[in-house]
Amino acid sequence: MDKQSKAVILARVSSKAQEDEGYSLDSQLKLLQSYCENKELSVVKVFKIAETASKQQSRKVFYEMLAYLYDNKVYHLTVEKTDRFTRNFRDAVAIDDWLEQDANRRLHAVKENILLHKDAKSDVKFMWNIHLSVAKKYTDNLREEAMKGWAEKLAQGWLPAPPPPGYMTVIEGGKRIHVPDPKTKSIVQVLFKQYLEPNHSINTITQEMDLLGIRTRKGRPFVKSHVQRILNNPFYIGINRFDGRDYPGAQERLISNKLFDAVQQKMHRGRPITFRQHNPVLKNMVTCSVCGKAISWQLQKGRYYGACQRRNLACRGRKFLREDKVEEAIVEQLKKLVCPSQELIEWVADSIRQEQQGNIENRERMIASIETQLARLKRMDSELYDDKLAGDIPKERYELKHEQFLAEITELGTKREQINVSLAQGLEQRLVVLKLAQKAASIYRKKTPEQKRLIITKLFNSITASDGIVSVEFTNFSQAIAKRVLKTSNLLGGKI
Repeated sequence: MDKQSKAVILARVSSKAQEDEGYSLDSQLKLLQSYCENKELSVVKVFKIAETASKQQSRKVFYEMLAYLYDNKVYHLTVEKTDRFTRNFRDAVAIDDWLEQDANRRLHAVKENILLHKDAKSDVKFMWNIHLSVAKKYTDNLREEAMKGWAEKLAQGWLPAPPPPGYMTVIEGGKRIHVPDPKTKSIVQVLFKQYLEPNHSINTITQEMDLLGIRTRKGRPFVKSHVQRILNNPFYIGINRFDGRDYPGAQERLISNKLFDAVQQKMHRGRPITFRQHNPVLKNMVTCSVCGKAISWQLQKGRYYGACQRRNLACRGRKFLREDKVEEAIVEQLKKLVCPSQELIEWVADSIRQEQQGNIENRERMIASIETQLARLKRMDSELYDDKLAGDIPKERYELKHEQFLAEITELGTKREQINVSLAQGLEQRLVVLKLAQKAASIYRKKTPEQKRLIITKLFNSITASDGIVSVEFTNFSQAIAKRVLKTSNLLGGKI
């Protein structure tokens, strides 16, 4: 085979339908192979680019082809026409460089009857540049039209892109919108909450997502960087982030602003806490009751001793805390949550169930009312959009009313989310915490540092200490349990 007769074919299908049918691709290949035979060129490789391929995928195929041309000393590149070869000037420059390096190299644009090479006449290069500019205008126009559609969809509160895990795309009223996925939404809500626990990080949440079957649309496990973007995505609180800007969203929220902000605070406060050589139980768990700063711990002679940084004059000269003594104080506080008998535990659980049942009924009525209002506002907004399309109202009037509707929808969505979050922290969760509270004092000493930290975060809001005096603040529910225990103990004559 004559080295200078080797040729490469580059084919690009022009639409999704043609890609599926294979008609356009077959036609291109038949045309180009026939052309190469007539020119006595030997086809050594065929490269194909699907119109549905992403920009990154298209460029990857293009540069694989370019590398092949260089590495295998191929002198001929054949394409159907310019817009099947490239639609941007960057690729054209790369091919220009390839042609300029050897006068024997040729670019064949068959349907346009262009044979481009280093010594081609100016008229040939002029026609090549015209076709290249037309191809570039085609892609620019496509993007311009797409951006118009994106802008309109964003104005209506919908994201013109696939939703993150926990949502799915449905068609409603002829429009593609995003709604919570009943199969995965509760899992995503749990993952956000788990991330806040001391023993969880981006790495553990990534593993948890893989374990629970939350994967990419192609069925692959999420990587850590993608999981971080998921936890950082404001879509879950009703904000559509698109092309570097945030827009108010009409989708139902999966988590509260408070939970989302807490996740961001943990994620961006620095590197996640890791426990390597030393693993003090109370690391980042205790603050100084004088200055309010975190207590740091050091291992000395087999024991952990803690103190704040002592930048406050009032803190200087105070004694170091011993971790085991602080833990003893914590266990004493945990004992305040233990009911004196199984009968009392059932009594407390029954009272929780009764209170919760009343709360559920009230909240269900509130949610039903909010859903009715949301449906009405969305219907009015849709009718307003139809009026705009029909020319019944001016654009300025539409935008003003549309913003008002979106503001009301967002406000109602926030109220609904607050109610849903409250419901999520319902009966089952409260009973689980009650069960933990009953055994926490007896099992605490036997647990690992990570498990101890988990017990502390579930039952205490904060722990403060100084000069050996330890104070704790129970969570609202733990405090309610302690009060019930004290009340029922008093009813039994103080026996606890």
